[in-house]
Amino acid sequence: MVRSVAIIGGGPSGLAAAKAALESGMRPTVFERTEEIGGLWRQGSGLAWPGMATNLSRYSCCFSDFPWPDDAPDFPRQPEVFNYLHRYADTFDLHPYLRLKCPISRGDQVARFDAVIVASGIFATPVVPALPGSFGGLSGHSSDYRGPEGFLKRRVAVVGMAFSGAEIAAELASAGVPVTAVVSHPLWTLPRYRAHADGALLPWELVAYTRSAQHARSLLTPAEANRMLNHSYHELGANPGLLDPRLWLDPHSPDPPHVVISDRLPGLIRSGQVTVEPGRALRLERDHLVLDTGTEVPCDAIIWCTGYRPDLPLLSGSELAALAFDPHDLLQPLLLHKCTFHPDLPGMAFIGLYRGPFFGVIELQARWSCAVLSGQLAPPSQEQLRAGLEHELAVRRLRPRPQFPHGDYVGLADSIASDLGVLPDIEALWDQPVIPAHYRLRGPGSKPELARREITSLLRRIRSS
Repeated sequence: MVRSVAIIGGGPSGLAAAKAALESGMRPTVFERTEEIGGLWRQGSGLAWPGMATNLSRYSCCFSDFPWPDDAPDFPRQPEVFNYLHRYADTFDLHPYLRLKCPISRGDQVARFDAVIVASGIFATPVVPALPGSFGGLSGHSSDYRGPEGFLKRRVAVVGMAFSGAEIAAELASAGVPVTAVVSHPLWTLPRYRAHADGALLPWELVAYTRSAQHARSLLTPAEANRMLNHSYHELGANPGLLDPRLWLDPHSPDPPHVVISDRLPGLIRSGQVTVEPGRALRLERDHLVLDTGTEVPCDAIIWCTGYRPDLPLLSGSELAALAFDPHDLLQPLLLHKCTFHPDLPGMAFIGLYRGPFFGVIELQARWSCAVLSGQLAPPSQEQLRAGLEHELAVRRLRPRPQFPHGDYVGLADSIASDLGVLPDIEALWDQPVIPAHYRLRGPGSKPELARREITSLLRRIRSS
């Protein structure tokens, strides 16, 4: 009997889940509340703006059996990612299973399905601080930003300098807009390209994410590993204190490093096109923002790059309680075994509901979820599931807090791949950048010729750079 599965969300996670469900012999129905697939990469109404580029290169920001074309840029922008996801849906004939403009509630529609996959993402509710006072200019969240056009004759305060804040500030300043970047805590500002061991200049994650590098870090204590990373970032010239002494980061700190990826921002700060003000927004005035340092930031517009809270309206109160769901915990809002399964929620799986999901991990979660929910693969034991929850709870309790709950991307991906039976020969790939194609070399759903072609293409790029 073909099992039916409801998939909540039509972004990258939901599309990967639909494809995996079909390959596992299940009948998927993808419920997407908006009029378009793509999730945060949707055209027009998504959370990304046209000028926003991926933080990961096309070698990592892709699905394992659907590579980018050879002429794609290293770091695709929003329209290109949107088109990539549409081509993915076209190629694997996912459109008949999509239900657009179809919000779903647990009570009415989901009950008729044999299984449920929640793939709605964690970027649900924009966070804007409720401050005293009244501002007379434009004020909006980064999710509403679509480009510099509406800000050309305004002084703009960009509050928050993580990934979106850094890119928005850089885009505005490059268009001639006076920008003040309000920085609550400094971040290592890394370039998109780094030197490989053999001298090749490569997208940063192809240098950082190898099994050999992750293994070397695993031999250190957390404090030692953090010191090593902080020192290496300083040696790269990524210390924001080199741009403004007030932003200095200790190169020998044992605390977890927090990073932002931006090529343009450092130069714009040096040239004075972006002004930096350390501090937190404390109060609004008619024509300026007051920081907790007492500094007044004159502005005609404020863009709040202050993140998102997750929302899981599909789930009941008891289900949310089982997940220990805390929407105010932006690091670890829910507890799941390997971010995917919960022992008290049989017949349900979660995909992409953690901070920093790579397409490769999303896809592995989808393949693993569908293999288990279809009955092709035994689920993790109760003992394994409970141990997984304890591990995630320990992550939630970490102090000081890391930037991402699963900074060991390679370890998480390989762990899920091992459970799924698709872990490659890691010795043969030990020093190579870990890319999604590694997980199509062997096991269920393998496509070894395609995988080897992608691996060879990347190695050729490394040698020719």
